Parts: sequence; C-alpha cells; structure tokens
Amino acid sequence: MKKSSLYIHRITISAVFLSLSLILKTTSSFYIPIFGQNGISIGISGIFSIMPSILFGPVYGAVVSGLSDFLGYLLKPNGTYIPLMTLVVAAGGFIRGALWMVLRDKDSKKMRIAVAACSILLLIIALCNITFLSADGIGHDFYNHVQKEQIDTDKMHLISKLLITRTMNTKDPSANLDTYINFVTVGLISSAALGILLLISDFFITKKLLGDNKKGQIPQLLIAMIGSGLLVTTLNTIVLRETIFTAWKAFPFAAVWIPRIIEEILSNMVKVYFVVMLLAIIQKHHSLNEFLPQSSKVQKNRISK
Repeated sequence: MKKSSLYIHRITISAVFLSLSLILKTTSSFYIPIFGQNGISIGISGIFSIMPSILFGPVYGAVVSGLSDFLGYLLKPNGTYIPLMTLVVAAGGFIRGALWMVLRDKDSKKMRIAVAACSILLLIIALCNITFLSADGIGHDFYNHVQKEQIDTDKMHLISKLLITRTMNTKDPSANLDTYINFVTVGLISSAALGILLLISDFFITKKLLGDNKKGQIPQLLIAMIGSGLLVTTLNTIVLRETIFTAWKAFPFAAVWIPRIIEEILSNMVKVYFVVMLLAIIQKHHSLNEFLPQSSKVQKNRISK
C-alpha cells in the first residue's frame, strides 16, 4: 500500500475515534467539584481518544487528544478556555503513544518482575528514610525548635544530612524541608503503592476479566496510559491552580492534586480493559491490520493469545 493511501486511512480511522470521543464527551461526561470548582471530569470519552496513540503512534495521539480537548470545549463549553491545557493534553497523547511504542515489544513477565522489584525497592528506601529521619529528630517542625548555628550534620544519617544541608540556607527552610520530607517518605511510598496497584490491576484484568484466551500486554498498556495520565493531571492541576482556579491556592497542592490523581489512576485502569477489547476487535479484521505499524502487527498474536 502506498504511503499516501496508508496515511489517509489512518487519518480516517483516527477521525472516527475522535468523533466517538466528542459524542461521548458532550453527552455523557460530568464533573465532580473540588473546593468549589469543577476539578474532576468523569466520562468514558477518553477510551476513544486514546486509541490513535496506541494504534498509530505518538503524533496521531497528540493530534487527536489535542483536538478532542479543543473541539470538546467548543461543543460543550465549561468555564474559561485555556490553550495551555490543550497543549498539555496533546503532549499527554504524544507521551502515551511514545511509551507504548517503547514498551509494547517488551516481555510482559519481565515487565511485571521489574515493576515488582522497583516497588519493593522504593518501599524499603522510604521505610529506611522514615527510620533515619526519626532517629535524627528531623520532622516537619525541625527548624521551629532548633537554631541553625546549633545544627551538627556530622552526627546525622546521610538522608538527614542531605535534607538539612539542602534546606538550611534557603529563604524558607521550614517549608522546603517539609517538601523534601514528603518527597523522600510519602512520595516514595506512593510510588511503591502505585507499582503494586499496577500489578494488582494487571492480574485482575488479565486473569479475571479477559481470561486466558485474551492475555496480552496489560502491564505495558497500564504503564503507558497511567504514566502519561499522571503527567497530564499534574500539569493541568498546576495550570488550573495558577490561572482560573486561584481559590485552590488557599489549600496545599496535595489536597487538590491527590483526588485528581486517584481518579486518573482508577479511570485509566478501567480504560485499559476497554482498550484491550477494542484492540482485539480491530485485529480480528484483517482489512484493518494493514494500517497498523509493522511492530503492532507482529505483536497482534500476543495480544490475542
């Protein structure tokens, strides 16, 4: 097939998915408020805007995701339009497609082992950090009880020494220390929990929902979709907080960010199941397989095994 004809067919299929996404976005999506603002969007339209990035790669993913956000706003306006948000969503579509291209050929078993090993390692590091910080008396109110000239980092564990050295001479040492403590404790534990959650989701979707005859690259899809989703949600939260939802500044960033992240993780776990089902349907139609990238066609048997 000529390249020009191939691109036309891919664009046509992407347009169909975009249309389905827009229909669902305007008819079935709704918002859950966070601190008085429409902070969480609930809907299944994302299932179809995701497909081009999985089928055809990052460029198609970026274009369809960006258009879905822009045209979705035109069809169903909600508040002020922010072009930067569209760019972030488009970047998310690109990253999702890029991650999938990198990960789709990887062995699923090795991927699961890697995720499990990283999760356990992060959890161990976090627990060690909590133990060492506690032993050195390093807490969120450390600078409220200790004078800077009285601090002796030579007697501290490495993690305590690093945090104190990095924050002691800053403009707001207490706030900076609080941020770093959260990062090396709660942040690492959350990352480990996410890895464990990925494995649980992989097991549930693969074993309980799809069945043995449809086992596939669930870990790769979960990482690609949740990874890009976390980035987009984080950046969008920052953009909203700094622009139209300035009331959010009265609350800690985590108070706004965590509910949105939880929703993003859970929704993507549901979307993965439907994406796998759609991939299985597409790959049963030989007329559609010729429009997929070569590596995707090589992998089709793995997805449908």
